[in-house]
Amino acid sequence: MFVSLQFKLELKNEDKEKLIKLMHRQSSAIRIAYNMLRDLEKEKTRNPHAQIYHRLRQLFPDLPTKYIDSAIYKAKQYPTDKPVVFGGKRLFEKLCKNHLTGKVREGLKKQWKEQRQGTLISIGSKSDKGNRLTRFEDLNGQLHLRITTGNREFIYAKVLREPSNNKDKWLTFMAMLLESWQTKNYFAYTVELKLRDGEVYGSVSFEIPTPKVKYTKENGVIAIDTNASPIHLAIAEVSKTGELLSYQTISLHNLLGFSQNSKDHREWILAHQLLDLAIQKNKAIAIENLKKLKKGRRGDGKTKLRKILYQWNAKKFLQKLKRVAMLKGVEIIEINPA
Repeated sequence: MFVSLQFKLELKNEDKEKLIKLMHRQSSAIRIAYNMLRDLEKEKTRNPHAQIYHRLRQLFPDLPTKYIDSAIYKAKQYPTDKPVVFGGKRLFEKLCKNHLTGKVREGLKKQWKEQRQGTLISIGSKSDKGNRLTRFEDLNGQLHLRITTGNREFIYAKVLREPSNNKDKWLTFMAMLLESWQTKNYFAYTVELKLRDGEVYGSVSFEIPTPKVKYTKENGVIAIDTNASPIHLAIAEVSKTGELLSYQTISLHNLLGFSQNSKDHREWILAHQLLDLAIQKNKAIAIENLKKLKKGRRGDGKTKLRKILYQWNAKKFLQKLKRVAMLKGVEIIEINPA
């Protein structure tokens, strides 16, 4: 299954300026590639890609070659049987109206320029650790996008994205990222950035694998229980006949002091460790039913408990666990917390 997910970037002012300049250069390359593609198709030229690539290399010698290839890829997405107005036809037509003046006209002009000049796309590949020029990386426990600006120079942008619900494919993407970092078995993803109202937004496109379930309850389960006081995980290995084979606890108290992004990263690592244990034992995973997890409520007399539940969300962790299990082919069994 091929999916595309949206996110937002947070950059330092000087890094944003560098990125916008890079966007301008590649956006120009996309427009030139498109116009050349139209002309070469009319002439029925063989291998137009090579000619376009050679011309863009001449015009943009400081643009990394992968950005050149990606510009041609983007140009091929536009129809060549009719003219394309880069920046948007409707906006362009509005700007052509003489009655528009002042702030209204300036606002439309800014919006049109952003759409026309504010694009950066990079096609990924497995051999380039997912994506050579725009690569997701962990930086101090937080997800960042490393953007190549040229001459082996990079800028790092903080990725702002939270899963909207337990079905959000962003959970799967994060599970796949961490798996690739740990195993060095990378997957390709394409990143496209857009400038809008002075902010940088992005989309990442990738294919979600659908492995068959290999590790089932036929061989027993690894039962995982979340506990809030003291905050920890209780892990019990149970045979297929219900016999307790081993038991251990993992303290989660150290997670409480981290920022949300750092906490998320460490939870992903923990989820992978638990699934690796299930695979090692050739067993399924049993967890509490997400819909029946209790929450602390104001007025219940359990202030300390509510504070812990606020700092660590068991449901969000179990959502991560389910996504990693899906990717690793491990059966997940949800049972009543009681």
